[in-house]
Amino acid sequence: MSTATEVQLSKTQAVPLQSLGAGEMAEVSSVKGSNHEVARLAEMGLRTGTKVSVSRGGITSIVLLLNGSRLCVRTCSQLEILVTPIQ
Repeated sequence: MSTATEVQLSKTQAVPLQSLGAGEMAEVSSVKGSNHEVARLAEMGLRTGTKVSVSRGGITSIVLLLNGSRLCVRTCSQLEILVTPIQ
């Protein structure tokens, strides 16, 4: 497999939200955690299929949802938000 193909494949795989940097866009692939945490994030609009733009990356990420909401999300070992980067 060529290097170009490997790079292309890695950009379509789901990665943790905190690995994205400012200005990157992604679609939420999955949200895993306690039922309460997952339900609360879904109520705020952060659920599978939601497109987000990262305002600040890292463990404490600030994301902008396409509906105009702005959320500060702090992930931990009990909460995992996987996203697929959008080109």
